[in-house]
Amino acid sequence: MNIKNIFTVVILGLISLSSSHTQGATTNSAYQSTQLFIILFECILVALPTTAFLLVVWSRWKHLRFKQLLQAVLNSSLILMLLSMVTVTQLTQGLSSWLIFLAISHTLLVGINYLFLRQHSNKVKNTLTGCW
Repeated sequence: MNIKNIFTVVILGLISLSSSHTQGATTNSAYQSTQLFIILFECILVALPTTAFLLVVWSRWKHLRFKQLLQAVLNSSLILMLLSMVTVTQLTQGLSSWLIFLAISHTLLVGINYLFLRQHSNKVKNTLTGCW
């Protein structure tokens, strides 16, 4: 499956979860749109740490420039995750413990990748200065 197919399946799943047929009751459209936004942001909150973890593991065998770009993306994803968490908190009027766990794990993952990047940068710097 390619990325486009996965994205289509996720969107169709979100639509089916928010439809009134699967809820078994009729609700107003404002409540449905709020539920759709909550589900969308919760999917973002689950997808970001999972994807970041896989990229960090995969980046162990990549070159320094890739790791620098990955660190920039991870920093942006951390900001996106915190904004999504605030949005879910505002919409649901509460914060679940698994959202806190995901935010903490993503923050730790960004920090660990920063340490890996720094270690790789120091290795390259020591190699280059050792040649002179």
